[in-house]
Amino acid sequence: MKRAGSCLCGAVRFELEGSFDGFFLCHCSRRRKGAGSAHASNLFSAGGKLAWISGAEKMSGFAVEGMRH
Repeated sequence: MKRAGSCLCGAVRFELEGSFDGFFLCHCSRRRKGAGSAHASNLFSAGGKLAWISGAEKMSGFAVEGMRH
């Protein structure tokens, strides 16, 4: 199954091919910092393939050493 998504303004667009293994809402301080919100929505897909359609250069990340976040 293939699904498409984007950011709210549409500058970043992507497709995900594969099935979802789990969905979680988290409100810990690390997730709030990473999401810039009161909580983070986390969708897991171990075998999924992500393809950037547009805006990949606009993406950034936040990593905590020793964590898989």
